[in-house]
Amino acid sequence: MGFLEGFTEEPLIYDKITTYIEKNIDEIQESVSQDENFLYFRSGENIKVFDRICDHAGGKLLLKGRTAICPLHGWELDVSKGSYINSGCLKKPILELNEYELDSPLVLIPKTTESLCGKKFLTENQTEIRFLNHACLRFTLGDISFASDPWLIGSAFSNGWWLSKGSPKDAFDQVNSCDFLYISHNHPDHLHPETLEYIRKDIPIVTAGFESGSTERLLSELGFNNITSMDFVSALCNEDKEIYLSVLKSGDFRDDSGLFIQHGKFSCLLTVDSNFLDFARFPKVDILCSSFAGGASGFPLCFENYTDHEKKVVLTRNRGAIKATNAVNIRTTKTKYFLPYASFFTEAAPRDLSIKKNNRKNSIEDFKEICSTHDAELINVNNEQVFKFFGSKLISKEIDPIKNSHLSNINNYLEYDPEKVNAELVKKVLDYFQGCEFQDNLFVELMPTDDSFTKYRYSFQLDFKSRKYKIKNVTGNDKKGEQEALASGLRYLRIKVREAELLNVINHGKPWEDLSIGFQCRIYRNPNIYNSNFWFYFTNVYIGKFAAQG
Repeated sequence: MGFLEGFTEEPLIYDKITTYIEKNIDEIQESVSQDENFLYFRSGENIKVFDRICDHAGGKLLLKGRTAICPLHGWELDVSKGSYINSGCLKKPILELNEYELDSPLVLIPKTTESLCGKKFLTENQTEIRFLNHACLRFTLGDISFASDPWLIGSAFSNGWWLSKGSPKDAFDQVNSCDFLYISHNHPDHLHPETLEYIRKDIPIVTAGFESGSTERLLSELGFNNITSMDFVSALCNEDKEIYLSVLKSGDFRDDSGLFIQHGKFSCLLTVDSNFLDFARFPKVDILCSSFAGGASGFPLCFENYTDHEKKVVLTRNRGAIKATNAVNIRTTKTKYFLPYASFFTEAAPRDLSIKKNNRKNSIEDFKEICSTHDAELINVNNEQVFKFFGSKLISKEIDPIKNSHLSNINNYLEYDPEKVNAELVKKVLDYFQGCEFQDNLFVELMPTDDSFTKYRYSFQLDFKSRKYKIKNVTGNDKKGEQEALASGLRYLRIKVREAELLNVINHGKPWEDLSIGFQCRIYRNPNIYNSNFWFYFTNVYIGKFAAQG
């Protein structure tokens, strides 16, 4: 692990407040259950109540079957026994009761809420935020500067995402002059290899210390040699310059993170596009920066299990959920300013015209009412791009004086020879999967296709239970693979994927979510469930040189 010069590591500290929540025990079902606040185990009249805080590192336990799992480090709690399966540690119930000993079914359960403390710096310093593009913000904290998640040129997610605006002509100079970078996770709109080719390799990088090593590994393979991977229970602090940095993990099982920043009396939280960042244990901040648009997934538009009407309903719901989540975060952080960012992409390739037409997104203006309701000022980077603070107060918003460069030529990224690509796929794909260690009760039918998803020559039959892989001639309507999988008791996943983009992922060991999020697939599932282990393994574990077949 590298380390930033002048910074020391110290543990995160959280304020704790205990309140009491009324619960009707008649609503607690037999065996294991959960609600927003607690885990329950009921055996007849006897009930145990546990908080949902993992005893290892403070993550929020999520019930899966009869056990509850922490997304931070995978600790698994057997709720019926109150013991962690993979550590031998015990979890103490916050309440044990027998319903026959109560005068009323209503009980008060103590709940402890937490919020990150940070530092009590006293100085009013000059702080500047400059928007460069998408999720790339350049922070100037006195004489220390850093940039976040630089995607400045080209495409992302297997040529499915394109920047919707050009970057300033001095963007690379601005990033290269920074004292360090913050890389939130390994999605290519945040860890963008093409952009990072132009970044000096000795620049220190702060990133998240995911258990999979997904981000650090790719950065190392790109040639960066000074990487600080934070462990979600520590912060970096420079007392002399009054700078405090804490990398916070997404509250789900994805490899994703956000960043809490202090510079004297100034404070800022980048939630990036994390789900339930740090389990919403937010401090009060002066400025909150978050993704806002939605449409940042192949789901549901690229999934064949849904009708067009169902897709519209899901997309509308998802846009609403993003607005609701940001409203909650604005209220929780009591932020003075809300800066929507990390959403400036478009489906610009002609082959994805139908995606662009149907993949509606929120606009920055959609957050005016939310901000007004919570007394927060909405900052619109479409209008101004440079924001200067004195202490906690925004003192100026300015138009960037540097003109933007031209957007990339899409055609330069999409040309390929179909015959050459097919020959390479036949040669390399089975070897790629033979080299993995993934095993699951899952059968995947991988079907390379043209850009319109209408022409098929063969499919790769991937049985991850027996770990047997073969190639087979098949048509797009062939049901034999699905029938054989279900007859064998396996889940079935069919992935029709654009052949050139599949080869690029295989050759370079890229994450498979590049394909799904980038609209390069058409996916069918039976049963219609998310195969989380498959996507996590081939997105965060089996990546980079370890997986590459080029």
